[in-house]
Amino acid sequence: MAITTELEKLHFIHPMAEGIYLINGPDQSRFPYGNSFLLCGDRTVLIDTGIGVERIDALDRAVRIDTLVISHSHPDHILAWHRLTDRELLLSAQTDDSVCDLKQLGLRFVEKREDAAHWTWVAENEMGLHPLRQPDRRFDDGQVLDFGNIQLRAIRAPGHLMDHYCFFELGTRTLFSTDIDFTGFGPWYGNPEGDPALFQQSVAMLRQIPFERICSSHKFPMAVVDAERAFDKYLAAFDHQQELIFDLCRQGLDLESMLRASPFYRNRMPDATLQRVFETQMIRKNLAQLIADKRVVAESGRYLAFT
Repeated sequence: MAITTELEKLHFIHPMAEGIYLINGPDQSRFPYGNSFLLCGDRTVLIDTGIGVERIDALDRAVRIDTLVISHSHPDHILAWHRLTDRELLLSAQTDDSVCDLKQLGLRFVEKREDAAHWTWVAENEMGLHPLRQPDRRFDDGQVLDFGNIQLRAIRAPGHLMDHYCFFELGTRTLFSTDIDFTGFGPWYGNPEGDPALFQQSVAMLRQIPFERICSSHKFPMAVVDAERAFDKYLAAFDHQQELIFDLCRQGLDLESMLRASPFYRNRMPDATLQRVFETQMIRKNLAQLIADKRVVAESGRYLAFT
């Protein structure tokens, strides 16, 4: 009861089920922030640290965090982890050692070396990101993490990132969908390892889980009665994104012209270099699928739609 009382003093804490709390990130959990999830069992567990330093510190004062679980390698999920370096750290079996070196992480997330160096500079100097250390334990797909009255099944859901995981708490049937996030932007696969086909398979798999509530890293929780429509809309967004690129192919544009049109970001991302890097990946992946489906042909650097 003391734990609940202390937590309720924090304005960014939202109870979801017995012993399970949403920890809302600053700026409505928009990147570079995200939601974290607090699980109070025999051990106090935090999933992800995108809520930033101030909220991590306040949370840790209210109830000491014993174990940190990281869902995947993106910056908005490890942002303030360095405030908990002395706690038990769990990473997935698929999370490679690039997370321990921000230069290597930049090379993983960005193709060109100069762009990767820019990513690393932004991560270190603008976001305040710190490299992870080697974990105390690793989890794999289907494994149940036992925290006493909290039983957390790890669910690998690649496509957004190859080490992307969701989690299902068995007792309360609470599903943490992490970056299957139901935001208005739609699915994001802007790193080289992002794969929209795998991403769609992961979303379809996740909706079959018998959850009672679902919560992502960038939205408030939804009850199961609202989730079906959200899943339908999210899956439809893959087709919508592809049609955005098909419309540009109707104009016979090359890649550079498509980047200037900025179909995904609408030229609203503050960092023009990162916008170009991420949008290039998303455009290329949709072009590849359109070409494979024989809806588009590439000729002399331009992409032409079959109408």
